[in-house]
Amino acid sequence: MMIHGPCGNFNMNLPCMKDERCSKKYPRQLIKETQTGDDGYPKYRRRSPEDGGCTAKIYFRGKEIYIDNKWVVPYSPLLSKMFHPHINVEYCKSVKSIKYICKYIHNVSDMAVFGLKKANEHDEVSNYQLG
Repeated sequence: MMIHGPCGNFNMNLPCMKDERCSKKYPRQLIKETQTGDDGYPKYRRRSPEDGGCTAKIYFRGKEIYIDNKWVVPYSPLLSKMFHPHINVEYCKSVKSIKYICKYIHNVSDMAVFGLKKANEHDEVSNYQLG
């Protein structure tokens, strides 16, 4: 599994920390069922240890820290097994999140083209291809 951090009181110097809070909203809230939040993004089921959730002991900067489902990043076990990557996979069903995905996919940098030509040379095909 992919674990975020630990950040916050454990380490204030991580890149995700903005204004003494985690910009990725970790640790997340433990809830019994997946819900749609006020902003349209899903709040995934995160079981507490009393409800069958998992805990793990990690060593961070020489200290033992017990973490639970509050720190788990959403992931796909199938994709993780196939490609061995760090992939964050989330279900996209709200209009706001779909707009974000489209904006993210189609966010391309501007294009600049220059070239040297003779003064009287005119290449209609190149001009058409460059728009």
